[in-house]
Amino acid sequence: MGQTVMSGERSGTGGGLSGTNGIAFPVVPWKLFAALACFLLVVIVVNISSHAIEDPQTALWEPVLWECSSYLAILVLVPGIYYSYQRFHWQRFGVPRFLAAQMVACLGFSLAHIAIMVGLRLIGYGLVHQHYDFAQGHLALELIYEGRKDALTFLVACGFIWVYERLGQTVPAALPERIEVRSDGRTLYLTPFEILYAEAAGNYIELHLTTTPKPLLLRGTLIEYEKRLGAYGFVRIHRSRLLNRDHMRSFTSTTAGDLRITLSDGRELTGSRRFRDQIT
Repeated sequence: MGQTVMSGERSGTGGGLSGTNGIAFPVVPWKLFAALACFLLVVIVVNISSHAIEDPQTALWEPVLWECSSYLAILVLVPGIYYSYQRFHWQRFGVPRFLAAQMVACLGFSLAHIAIMVGLRLIGYGLVHQHYDFAQGHLALELIYEGRKDALTFLVACGFIWVYERLGQTVPAALPERIEVRSDGRTLYLTPFEILYAEAAGNYIELHLTTTPKPLLLRGTLIEYEKRLGAYGFVRIHRSRLLNRDHMRSFTSTTAGDLRITLSDGRELTGSRRFRDQIT
């Protein structure tokens, strides 16, 4: 197997959802959804009024149905747009891959929007015993026409997500230079670099240090220490182990797909393939 050698600096993720494997379908923040819904509502009101002014011969209920069916279809699909944005976030995958993913997502959004919208219109016209013909003999032209508008809608939705993320960012508080731990009745203050890795040991945690071969035994769970140490660059590499990435020098893949990680002091740790994305 090939070996990957790590430099002293680690590349950041820049935020977004942590991890990429088995990502859960994210819930759209209600403030973001409400803001986008209000913006689109203004647009459809303007469109309905434009129809009424420019084509007074058409019954008002028709443009209302046209616009509301499109509006409802978009709202139904907003979670999909949000998922696509977060799943292939540009801060994790880079701008080119993000844009490529969004182009595919935009096409899917347009087709789904048209399908839902036309379905709602067919129901609406059916309720008043009238016929609705979306294509009007020019299906390709209608798809291009709707696709152009859908691309703009998709772009606007992504813009709302981007702005929402920017507004939600806060300046992080400065991290303490030392980490306070208690072991054997003593209170110790360790620098993050002193800790090689942390390992679960029943109801305790073992901190393996650069300064002593004997690990410190601390009461607590690995989840608690993952929250405490995560900001200092510690990542989960195994269900029972956290690693200080600053001490990772190289890793190789095993035949089973797991990782064999070499630390700065020469010792080796096993990392689970489940957490491979944390260090690659």
